[in-house]
Amino acid sequence: MARTRGQRLARSGAAALLTALGTVVTFGGAAPVAAAGGRQATGAQLTAEHLMNTYYIPKYRASAPDEGPTEYRISLKATGRAANGQPLTVKNVKVNIDLTALKGKVRVAWENTGSHCKLSGSLMTCALGDIEGALFTPFRLLPEPGAALGPAGNMNITVTSANAPTVRHTTHVVMGAPVLTARQSEPLTEVRPGSELRMTPAFGNKGDTAIDDSFLVLLTAEEATLRKQYGNCRYDKAVAPTKALCELPGPLPAGTAYETDGPLTAVVDKTTMYGKVHYTVLRAHEPLDNTLLPASSPRGTGGPLGLRPVDGSGDDFTPTAYWKAEMAGGTLDFSTNQINDLQAVGFTIKGKIGQVVDTQVPFPRNFKGGLMRVKLPAGVSLVPIEPGGHPSEDSYCGYAAQGNGLVHCFGTLDRNTYLRARIDKRVPGAQGSISADSDPAVDPDQGNNTAVVKVAYVG
Repeated sequence: MARTRGQRLARSGAAALLTALGTVVTFGGAAPVAAAGGRQATGAQLTAEHLMNTYYIPKYRASAPDEGPTEYRISLKATGRAANGQPLTVKNVKVNIDLTALKGKVRVAWENTGSHCKLSGSLMTCALGDIEGALFTPFRLLPEPGAALGPAGNMNITVTSANAPTVRHTTHVVMGAPVLTARQSEPLTEVRPGSELRMTPAFGNKGDTAIDDSFLVLLTAEEATLRKQYGNCRYDKAVAPTKALCELPGPLPAGTAYETDGPLTAVVDKTTMYGKVHYTVLRAHEPLDNTLLPASSPRGTGGPLGLRPVDGSGDDFTPTAYWKAEMAGGTLDFSTNQINDLQAVGFTIKGKIGQVVDTQVPFPRNFKGGLMRVKLPAGVSLVPIEPGGHPSEDSYCGYAAQGNGLVHCFGTLDRNTYLRARIDKRVPGAQGSISADSDPAVDPDQGNNTAVVKVAYVG
């Protein structure tokens, strides 16, 4: 049944979902007028960039009388432009919130006087004045003791101004709240670079109220790339994506949990030592401040990703967000079998002929501190610095005791190491090297303990 719902949602297309997701309502003024330079004057416009559609208020508990719901934020933006292309200010903006339907069920515990919000009877008015944009929380609502679970009524929001048409929005208020959870994963070790990791997102509801909404799973990979697998998932890039947004069906009754009916696959980068795959589960029509992928993003090539029920009552299903009714997430941390592989990092000495330059010596990857040996490129010579001969605590390289032009650089992880050198003459194609030692018993790949040092001539 879950798969059927997923297929139905996938067929509906991304555009319709994203239109609802944005909760963006734009109301314009006069019709566009051609302006100098081909620009158009659009008149004053006001956009409600974010107004919540469903607002859950947790049930009153005597043990936690001040437990509040998600912060109710309003985001407004003036989007009109004058004939010269400059943004227009929307003047004398007032936000009116009618709380009549909530009387006896909630109380206003705080008014945002900084945004000039004031409650009169059941009407909250926030006088914002002239704005180009505003992001504010008008109030804090708390449940009244004895308020019954279920739909409580609507908050009707009306935004007026002196020079832009009125904006209206309705927020459905529900007494009681879901508690979104996500299944947590144990870290993986000894992962082979270039291999595949499979994550199966799972989420549940440990609250007292159902979520009658569809869901988004926002997946990000660090030090790995994602396979473009599912038709109801969009990806940030056509090749080697690192971010995916999948649309999944609801509802999610209290006490239930689901996992995706297929894994989301990541391919570990070949140079990775540590990485992670993270997912966030969001109510589809309340994405808050999460950055979503546009409808034009490339889709996966396979069938739709669906859901199947699982037991979400265990301790591995936990809430992870401050606003528990809005989102939850899980992370798969991993380390590869390269974490003991010391890998030297090359660098370039850059300057004019005859110039003395300081160049920071990069530490090898997986460096624990110690000695690095530098062979300078032909035409470059070290400028030694006596101990205490520089004001900072940074370390400078010096000639090795055995001579032969070899330079020793000591690195400690709490400070930088520099090479002070003179570029004596131009030697086309000159190269040196930097190397460091590691224990072959734990680092069998000794071939990458050495890297190239180059010269870049300026002028």
